[in-house]
Amino acid sequence: MKQTKPIIRFVALLAMLLACFVLPASALAAVGTSNDNHTDTDDYCLRAHDVTIGLSEFSSKSRSELESGIVSAASFAFLIRSSADPTGEFVPVTSGYSVDFSNLSAAASSSGYVITVTLPAITLPSDSIIQFRVFVVDDLPRSYAVHYAFSSGTPERVLPAGVTAQLPADESIPSGTLVTPAASFTTVRDGAGDWAFSGWSPDSVTIADADMSFTGTWVWTALPVYTVSYEFVSGTSGRALPRGVLDKLPMSATGVDGDVFTAPDSFRGFHMNEGVWRFHGWNLSSQTIFGGNLVFTGEWRWHENKVVVTPTLSPTPTATPTATPAATSAIPATVTPQPEETPDQPPAALEQIPNDSQPPATNNTTEGGAAKMAVATALSALVATQAFAIVSDFKVLKWYNAKKAARRAGA
Repeated sequence: MKQTKPIIRFVALLAMLLACFVLPASALAAVGTSNDNHTDTDDYCLRAHDVTIGLSEFSSKSRSELESGIVSAASFAFLIRSSADPTGEFVPVTSGYSVDFSNLSAAASSSGYVITVTLPAITLPSDSIIQFRVFVVDDLPRSYAVHYAFSSGTPERVLPAGVTAQLPADESIPSGTLVTPAASFTTVRDGAGDWAFSGWSPDSVTIADADMSFTGTWVWTALPVYTVSYEFVSGTSGRALPRGVLDKLPMSATGVDGDVFTAPDSFRGFHMNEGVWRFHGWNLSSQTIFGGNLVFTGEWRWHENKVVVTPTLSPTPTATPTATPAATSAIPATVTPQPEETPDQPPAALEQIPNDSQPPATNNTTEGGAAKMAVATALSALVATQAFAIVSDFKVLKWYNAKKAARRAGA
């Protein structure tokens, strides 16, 4: 029995050594980790895995959080030989060691950063040390350019400005992002048709490690064409429109759905002998095509000339001049009595005095002055009366011309 005890102890020690050296080595090999990351002394049996992290870990975690994560990922397997146990078994070490991260940098490294783990010496004169590596990869999102372009899907037709104005701007998008361009655009009228967006090529893509381009296609489709016509009607009962009015009718036009038409409303009147036709207006000032033809109806009305009756002018009475009485002479004139004529007695014969033998009569100053004054007064009255008549005639003529001008303006 005694002899068997040392044998049992030896077998147990051998099993622990196998667990310390063989099993961890097999596990590390399974994950492709080098067996260099181990050490075996009289005091310790040590193992640690290499660790791979991304640069994103540096930007998303604090330093202490990063180091703790590396320790956890390294999967330390530190076993210490228990001197208190007479069997010499190894027990796990969970504290008492130090890890040096001073060489770790926030930069990509293909060779790895060496991390040193130090355990204090137990029976040996020096500390036990084990090293492993931390490989840092650049996993930060990298942005790439995304370009957009439009193309015409209708041969021989070029995209109008209304289409190209809707082109999305180029973008810078991080790698790993799924990009699906917007496909909602406004239809654009171009002539007798519409441009409509038909889709992108490709429909969507995940940005990897290169720039990307999307091409959007637009297709032009013709629209139905409708007629816009005009007609004139008479707004005066019993009178038909003359050819001169119908000749003013606007020309017909064509359009498509959505087109707005405004009828012209400036027409000069059509004059005739008896009156004038004047444009009164359209049934609608403007209309929009919506699935059918349009008709504008304009109305004309007859306006008959007005007859102006000129009143008959009465002759202006001429004032009879009143003779101014002659001045009374201081000496009364001598009146020669005439012999009375009787039917039985013929008139007295006039006495003939030869011109050359008759003596010149002496001028009567008083009687001659009175006569001249009477004649001058009569002439002044006659001139005043004629002037009054002429002024009256001018007023009548002016009134007649004014009425005539008014009648023409009314026509």
